[in-house]
Amino acid sequence: MKNINFLLVLIFLIASCGGEKKKEKQETLANKTKLVLSESQMEHIKIDTVHEQRLADQLAAVGVVSFAEDNVVRIYPIVSGTVEKIFVSLGDYVQKGQRMATMLSMDMSQIQRDYNISKSNFSVEEKNLARAQELFSAGMMSEKEFANAKKDYNNALSELNERTQILKLYGGSSSDLDAIYNVAAPRSGYVVERVITEGTLIRNDNNTNIFTISDLKTVWVWASIHESDLSKVAEGDEVQVKTIAYPDKIFTGRVKKVATMLDPSSRVIKIRTELRNDEGLLKPEMFATVLLTPKTSEKIKVISNTSIILENNQYYVMVETGKNEFRKVQIKTGRVFHYFTEVLDGVDIGQRVVTEGSLFVLTAFNQL
Repeated sequence: MKNINFLLVLIFLIASCGGEKKKEKQETLANKTKLVLSESQMEHIKIDTVHEQRLADQLAAVGVVSFAEDNVVRIYPIVSGTVEKIFVSLGDYVQKGQRMATMLSMDMSQIQRDYNISKSNFSVEEKNLARAQELFSAGMMSEKEFANAKKDYNNALSELNERTQILKLYGGSSSDLDAIYNVAAPRSGYVVERVITEGTLIRNDNNTNIFTISDLKTVWVWASIHESDLSKVAEGDEVQVKTIAYPDKIFTGRVKKVATMLDPSSRVIKIRTELRNDEGLLKPEMFATVLLTPKTSEKIKVISNTSIILENNQYYVMVETGKNEFRKVQIKTGRVFHYFTEVLDGVDIGQRVVTEGSLFVLTAFNQL
C-alpha cells in the first residue's frame, strides 16, 4: 500500500514539472507571436488586404491605351490663313475659352468688312426712317413711301444682326479690320495633340485638326482577342490592366464594347475597356496587359502572389496585427492565377498582409 502511495506522489510530481515546462514553453512562444518594425523599416514594405475576387476562365490579352473619345475635342480650322502666334504647348492644361493660337486670315478680313458695311448701312437707314417719320407726320410723304422706308430699315437691321452673329461665331473684332482669327479652347483639358507651328498655312477645306484636347480622367484600352476566345468575353466583364511603366500597379475597369468585325488578316477582334485615370498615369499609346474576368462567376478569397512565402514545404503570410506589428500565419492555398492566389484557410477577408518585402519581414520574425 505504501509503495502505491509513493508511486502516485511520484507521478504527480513528474506531471507538475512537465506542466511547468509546458507553461514556460507557451510563454516563450507567446513572446514570439509578433514582430514590431520601426518606421524606417516600414518604408520598405507594402501592405494589402485579403479580398474577394471573381473566379472564372480568365483571359489575358495585349492592349493599347487610347483617348476616351467621348471626352476628346478636336479643333478644326473654320477659316483659311497663316498661323501668327501659338500660346500653348503639348501637354499644357487649358481652360474653356482660353486663346490657344491666332491666325492672319483673309476670310476674317472679309467677315469684318461685311460687318462694318452692314453696320454703316443700318446707320443710314435708321436716319432715313427718322426723316421719313417726320415727313409722313407732316403729310409730306405718302403712306407707300413711308412703308418702303420702314422696309429698308428692317432689311438693314436684319442684315446687321446676321453679320453680327457671324462675326461673333468667328470670334472677330468689331472695332477694326485686324484680320485676326482667335483659336479658343472649346472645353477644359490637356493639349494632347498639336500639328501646327508658327507660320503654318491652314486651309479650312483639308479636314485636318490643329489641336486635340482631352481631360484624360478616363481612358480607353483596346485589347485584341483571338477568334477562339470570343465566346469568353462579354460587355460588363471585369478587367485588370497592367503596364510596363507601372508594373506593380493594377488598374481596374470593365468591358464597354465588343467590336462586331474580325480583322481578316490577324483573325482578332477588338474589345474596348474603360478605366478611370484620376492620377493621369495612363498615357495614350502605352502598351498594356489586359486580364479579363467574366462578370458571371463565383467569388473566392484571394491574396497577392507576392504575399506568400514557402518555408519547409508550408505556405505562410505575414499578417498585420497592430501599428507596425506583424505575426507569421500559416495558410492553405488553392488555385493560382496571374496576380493572386486562392486562400482556403488561415486568413480572413479584410485582414492586412505584407505584399512587398514579405520575405524580409518573415526572416526578421524567425530571428526573434
